[in-house]
Amino acid sequence: MHEFVHRGIRLEYQAAGEGIPLVFLHGLGGSIRQIEGVYEEIEGVRLITMNQQGHGNSGADWETLDFDRMGDDVAALLKHLKIGQAYFAGISMGAAVSLNVAVRYPQSVKKMLLIRNAWTDRPMSSEVRQAYRDMGLALREGGVEAFYRTRGWEIVKKASAYTRNAFTSPFQDPVSMENWQKFLILPGKTPVMSAESLRNIKIPTTVLANRNDLCHPFAYGAYIHEQIPHSSLTEIPDKDTDGETHRRMIHQAVFDMLRPS
Repeated sequence: MHEFVHRGIRLEYQAAGEGIPLVFLHGLGGSIRQIEGVYEEIEGVRLITMNQQGHGNSGADWETLDFDRMGDDVAALLKHLKIGQAYFAGISMGAAVSLNVAVRYPQSVKKMLLIRNAWTDRPMSSEVRQAYRDMGLALREGGVEAFYRTRGWEIVKKASAYTRNAFTSPFQDPVSMENWQKFLILPGKTPVMSAESLRNIKIPTTVLANRNDLCHPFAYGAYIHEQIPHSSLTEIPDKDTDGETHRRMIHQAVFDMLRPS
Protein backbone atom coordinates (compact mmCIF):
# COMPACT_ATOMS: atom_id res chain seq x y z
CA MET A 1 0.00 0.00 0.00
CA HIS A 2 1.28 3.46 -0.94
CA GLU A 3 0.21 6.94 0.10
CA PHE A 4 0.08 10.42 -1.37
CA VAL A 5 -1.29 13.68 -0.03
CA HIS A 6 -3.81 15.84 -1.86
CA ARG A 7 -5.05 19.12 -0.34
CA GLY A 8 -3.81 18.00 3.04
CA ILE A 9 -5.63 14.63 2.96
CA ARG A 10 -3.59 11.43 3.07
CA LEU A 11 -4.90 8.88 0.56
CA GLU A 12 -3.96 5.22 0.16
CA TYR A 13 -3.50 3.59 -3.22
CA GLN A 14 -2.04 0.55 -4.91
CA ALA A 15 -0.54 0.17 -8.38
CA ALA A 16 0.06 -3.42 -9.44
CA GLY A 17 1.28 -4.89 -12.72
CA GLU A 18 2.80 -3.32 -15.80
CA GLY A 19 1.09 -2.04 -18.92
CA ILE A 20 -1.95 0.03 -19.80
CA PRO A 21 -3.34 1.83 -16.73
CA LEU A 22 -6.74 0.79 -15.35
CA VAL A 23 -8.23 2.84 -12.51
CA PHE A 24 -10.80 0.69 -10.66
CA LEU A 25 -12.77 2.49 -7.93
CA HIS A 26 -14.67 0.91 -5.03
CA GLY A 27 -18.16 1.64 -3.72
CA LEU A 28 -19.52 3.44 -0.66
CA GLY A 29 -18.40 1.62 2.48
CA GLY A 30 -15.97 -0.52 0.48
CA SER A 31 -12.23 -0.35 -0.10
CA ILE A 32 -9.48 -1.62 -2.35
CA ARG A 33 -10.42 -5.10 -1.06
CA GLN A 34 -13.75 -4.86 -2.91
CA ILE A 35 -11.91 -4.51 -6.20
CA GLU A 36 -9.65 -7.42 -5.37
CA GLY A 37 -12.80 -9.52 -5.02
CA VAL A 38 -13.98 -8.94 -8.59
CA TYR A 39 -10.81 -8.25 -10.61
CA GLU A 40 -8.71 -11.06 -12.00
CA GLU A 41 -5.19 -10.14 -13.08
CA ILE A 42 -4.94 -9.33 -16.79
CA GLU A 43 -1.53 -9.48 -18.43
CA GLY A 44 -0.32 -6.14 -19.74
CA VAL A 45 -2.52 -4.12 -17.36
CA ARG A 46 -1.42 -1.83 -14.53
CA LEU A 47 -4.24 -1.94 -11.97
CA ILE A 48 -4.59 1.28 -9.96
CA THR A 49 -6.87 1.25 -6.93
CA MET A 50 -7.32 3.73 -4.11
CA ASN A 51 -9.12 3.99 -0.80
CA GLN A 52 -11.22 7.06 -1.35
CA GLN A 53 -11.79 9.62 1.39
CA GLY A 54 -13.23 8.07 4.55
CA HIS A 55 -12.43 4.52 3.40
CA GLY A 56 -9.61 2.21 4.42
CA ASN A 57 -6.89 4.23 6.12
CA SER A 58 -7.41 7.29 3.93
CA GLY A 59 -8.28 10.55 5.60
CA ALA A 60 -11.32 12.73 4.93
CA ASP A 61 -12.44 16.35 5.03
CA TRP A 62 -16.11 16.12 5.93
CA GLU A 63 -16.69 19.83 5.29
CA THR A 64 -15.75 19.58 1.60
CA LEU A 65 -16.53 15.93 0.74
CA ASP A 66 -18.50 15.55 -2.48
CA PHE A 67 -18.02 13.98 -5.89
CA ASP A 68 -16.04 16.92 -7.25
CA ARG A 69 -13.57 16.53 -4.38
CA MET A 70 -13.28 12.77 -4.95
CA GLY A 71 -12.91 13.30 -8.69
CA ASP A 72 -10.11 15.78 -7.96
CA ASP A 73 -8.45 13.15 -5.74
CA VAL A 74 -8.41 10.66 -8.63
CA ALA A 75 -7.05 13.25 -11.05
CA ALA A 76 -4.34 14.09 -8.50
CA LEU A 77 -3.43 10.41 -8.19
CA LEU A 78 -2.99 10.14 -11.96
CA LYS A 79 -0.75 13.20 -11.87
CA HIS A 80 1.19 11.72 -8.95
CA LEU A 81 1.76 8.54 -10.98
CA LYS A 82 2.58 10.57 -14.13
CA ILE A 83 -0.29 9.00 -16.06
CA GLY A 84 -1.93 11.16 -18.69
CA GLN A 85 -4.85 8.91 -19.59
CA ALA A 86 -6.30 5.70 -18.15
CA TYR A 87 -9.15 3.26 -18.53
CA PHE A 88 -11.73 3.63 -15.75
CA ALA A 89 -14.01 1.15 -13.99
CA GLY A 90 -16.11 1.85 -10.91
CA ILE A 91 -18.63 0.08 -8.72
CA SER A 92 -21.56 2.10 -7.30
CA MET A 93 -19.87 5.14 -5.72
CA GLY A 94 -16.83 4.34 -7.83
CA ALA A 95 -19.01 4.56 -10.94
CA ALA A 96 -20.26 7.96 -9.77
CA VAL A 97 -16.70 9.20 -9.24
CA SER A 98 -15.75 7.86 -12.68
CA LEU A 99 -18.63 9.84 -14.20
CA ASN A 100 -17.42 12.95 -12.41
CA VAL A 101 -13.91 12.49 -13.78
CA ALA A 102 -15.28 11.85 -17.28
CA VAL A 103 -17.21 15.13 -17.20
CA ARG A 104 -14.57 17.30 -15.52
CA TYR A 105 -11.34 15.66 -16.74
CA PRO A 106 -12.37 14.04 -20.03
CA GLN A 107 -8.81 14.01 -21.34
CA SER A 108 -7.89 11.62 -18.50
CA VAL A 109 -10.38 8.88 -19.45
CA LYS A 110 -9.79 6.53 -22.39
CA LYS A 111 -12.84 4.28 -21.84
CA MET A 112 -15.22 3.80 -18.94
CA LEU A 113 -17.07 0.91 -17.29
CA LEU A 114 -19.88 1.85 -14.89
CA ILE A 115 -21.02 -1.00 -12.63
CA ARG A 116 -24.29 -0.88 -10.63
CA ASN A 117 -24.98 2.85 -10.68
CA ALA A 118 -26.36 4.24 -7.42
CA TRP A 119 -26.47 7.90 -8.56
CA THR A 120 -27.47 9.58 -11.82
CA ASP A 121 -27.56 13.36 -12.26
CA ARG A 122 -29.61 13.37 -9.06
CA PRO A 123 -28.96 12.20 -5.51
CA MET A 124 -30.03 8.78 -4.30
CA SER A 125 -33.77 8.32 -3.74
CA SER A 126 -35.27 9.76 -0.56
CA GLU A 127 -35.85 6.25 0.85
CA VAL A 128 -32.26 5.17 0.29
CA ARG A 129 -30.96 8.45 1.73
CA GLN A 130 -33.11 7.82 4.81
CA ALA A 131 -31.70 4.31 5.18
CA TYR A 132 -28.11 5.52 4.92
CA ARG A 133 -28.73 8.42 7.30
CA ASP A 134 -30.27 6.15 9.93
CA MET A 135 -27.46 3.65 9.51
CA GLY A 136 -24.82 6.37 9.81
CA LEU A 137 -26.34 7.79 12.97
CA ALA A 138 -26.59 4.29 14.45
CA LEU A 139 -22.92 3.72 13.60
CA ARG A 140 -22.12 6.89 15.55
CA GLU A 141 -24.01 5.45 18.51
CA GLY A 142 -22.08 2.20 18.10
CA GLY A 143 -24.64 -0.55 17.64
CA VAL A 144 -26.82 -2.25 15.05
CA GLU A 145 -29.67 -2.44 17.58
CA ALA A 146 -30.07 1.32 17.23
CA PHE A 147 -30.43 0.89 13.47
CA TYR A 148 -33.10 -1.79 13.93
CA ARG A 149 -35.29 0.81 15.65
CA THR A 150 -35.29 3.22 12.69
CA ARG A 151 -37.44 3.84 9.65
CA GLY A 152 -34.31 3.18 7.57
CA TRP A 153 -34.25 -0.43 8.74
CA GLU A 154 -37.96 -0.78 7.91
CA ILE A 155 -37.01 0.19 4.35
CA VAL A 156 -33.95 -2.05 4.17
CA LYS A 157 -35.43 -5.19 5.72
CA LYS A 158 -37.91 -5.51 2.84
CA ALA A 159 -35.08 -5.54 0.30
CA SER A 160 -32.79 -8.35 -0.89
CA ALA A 161 -30.51 -10.37 1.39
CA TYR A 162 -27.51 -8.66 -0.23
CA THR A 163 -28.94 -5.22 0.60
CA ARG A 164 -29.73 -6.16 4.20
CA ASN A 165 -26.16 -7.37 4.63
CA ALA A 166 -24.78 -4.20 3.05
CA PHE A 167 -26.55 -2.15 5.74
CA THR A 168 -25.67 -4.37 8.71
CA SER A 169 -22.08 -5.40 7.93
CA PRO A 170 -20.72 -1.84 8.53
CA PHE A 171 -21.43 -2.38 12.23
CA GLN A 172 -18.64 -4.98 12.17
CA ASP A 173 -16.26 -2.67 10.28
CA PRO A 174 -14.10 -0.33 12.41
CA VAL A 175 -13.54 2.01 9.44
CA SER A 176 -17.28 2.51 8.92
CA MET A 177 -17.79 2.95 12.66
CA GLU A 178 -15.15 5.69 12.69
CA ASN A 179 -16.14 7.33 9.41
CA TRP A 180 -19.94 7.20 9.76
CA GLN A 181 -20.26 10.74 8.33
CA LYS A 182 -19.81 9.51 4.75
CA PHE A 183 -23.15 7.70 4.92
CA LEU A 184 -24.92 10.95 5.79
CA ILE A 185 -23.10 13.11 3.24
CA LEU A 186 -22.64 11.22 -0.02
CA PRO A 187 -26.15 9.81 -0.67
CA GLY A 188 -27.40 13.40 -0.96
CA LYS A 189 -24.70 14.49 -3.43
CA THR A 190 -24.66 14.21 -7.23
CA PRO A 191 -21.70 13.20 -9.41
CA VAL A 192 -22.74 15.43 -12.33
CA MET A 193 -24.85 18.56 -12.47
CA SER A 194 -27.32 17.69 -15.21
CA ALA A 195 -28.46 15.26 -17.88
CA GLU A 196 -26.77 17.57 -20.36
CA SER A 197 -23.45 16.78 -18.68
CA LEU A 198 -24.05 13.10 -19.42
CA ARG A 199 -25.11 13.81 -23.00
CA ASN A 200 -21.85 15.67 -23.58
CA ILE A 201 -19.69 12.66 -22.66
CA LYS A 202 -17.82 11.45 -25.74
CA ILE A 203 -15.93 8.65 -23.98
CA PRO A 204 -16.77 5.04 -24.97
CA THR A 205 -18.85 3.77 -22.04
CA THR A 206 -20.24 0.41 -20.94
CA VAL A 207 -22.92 0.24 -18.25
CA LEU A 208 -23.61 -2.89 -16.17
CA ALA A 209 -26.89 -2.98 -14.24
CA ASN A 210 -28.82 -5.54 -12.22
CA ARG A 211 -32.30 -5.82 -10.77
CA ASN A 212 -33.51 -6.69 -7.25
CA ASP A 213 -31.24 -4.04 -5.72
CA LEU A 214 -32.55 -1.19 -3.56
CA CYS A 215 -29.49 1.05 -3.85
CA HIS A 216 -28.63 0.28 -7.49
CA PRO A 217 -31.89 0.28 -9.48
CA PHE A 218 -31.72 -1.13 -12.99
CA ALA A 219 -33.47 2.07 -14.10
CA TYR A 220 -30.42 4.11 -13.08
CA GLY A 221 -28.16 2.16 -15.39
CA ALA A 222 -30.72 2.36 -18.19
CA TYR A 223 -31.04 6.12 -17.71
CA ILE A 224 -27.29 6.73 -17.84
CA HIS A 225 -27.07 4.53 -20.94
CA GLU A 226 -29.85 6.56 -22.60
CA GLN A 227 -28.07 9.83 -21.86
CA ILE A 228 -24.46 8.97 -22.80
CA PRO A 229 -24.18 8.82 -26.60
CA HIS A 230 -23.05 5.51 -28.11
CA SER A 231 -22.84 3.79 -24.72
CA SER A 232 -23.86 0.16 -24.23
CA LEU A 233 -25.95 -1.44 -21.49
CA THR A 234 -25.60 -5.03 -20.24
CA GLU A 235 -27.82 -6.64 -17.63
CA ILE A 236 -26.02 -8.83 -15.12
CA PRO A 237 -27.62 -11.05 -12.44
CA ASP A 238 -27.85 -9.61 -8.95
CA LYS A 239 -25.57 -11.06 -6.29
CA ASP A 240 -28.35 -12.98 -4.55
CA THR A 241 -29.51 -14.71 -7.73
CA ASP A 242 -26.08 -15.70 -9.06
CA GLY A 243 -23.08 -14.13 -7.38
CA GLU A 244 -20.51 -16.07 -9.38
CA THR A 245 -21.96 -15.06 -12.76
CA HIS A 246 -22.24 -11.49 -11.44
CA ARG A 247 -18.51 -11.46 -10.69
CA ARG A 248 -17.57 -13.24 -13.91
CA MET A 249 -19.53 -10.80 -16.09
CA ILE A 250 -17.84 -7.84 -14.42
CA HIS A 251 -14.44 -9.34 -15.16
CA GLN A 252 -15.44 -10.04 -18.77
CA ALA A 253 -16.63 -6.46 -19.19
CA VAL A 254 -13.29 -5.17 -17.87
CA PHE A 255 -11.44 -7.48 -20.26
CA ASP A 256 -13.60 -6.39 -23.22
CA MET A 257 -13.08 -2.69 -22.43
CA LEU A 258 -9.32 -3.13 -22.45
CA ARG A 259 -9.21 -4.96 -25.78
CA PRO A 260 -7.94 -2.86 -28.67
CA SER A 261 -10.80 -1.45 -30.77
